Amino acid sequence: MSSSTGEEELDDEVRLVLNAVHFMTKLIRMTQEFIVDIDGIQAHGVGAADIIKLKANGYYTVTSVHAATRKTLLKIKGFSEVKVEKVKEAVAKCLVSPSSVNDLSQ
Repeated sequence: MSSSTGEEELDDEVRLVLNAVHFMTKLIRMTQEFIVDIDGIQAHGVGAADIIKLKANGYYTVTSVHAATRKTLLKIKGFSEVKVEKVKEAVAKCLVSPSSVNDLSQ
């Protein structure tokens, strides 16, 4: 095996590693775009006290509240059907839209 072949193999390995690093960096950026902190719903009319209650019950992201059923959210002390609906509407406004997913993939 000549040193030239060894260098070419090393170059190929370096390219593979650099491609993997580039891919992982892009994946991390995309993931960060999808994780929306629950505090964001305050801008859509949900009070700070209600956000504290959501966090106390394990809801820290918009996606986690979106995935919760209305019945489950009604179990939070102080949450009425009207309040749960308001929270669900606020969460829907904060979700990542399909168009932004397409923007990230380019």
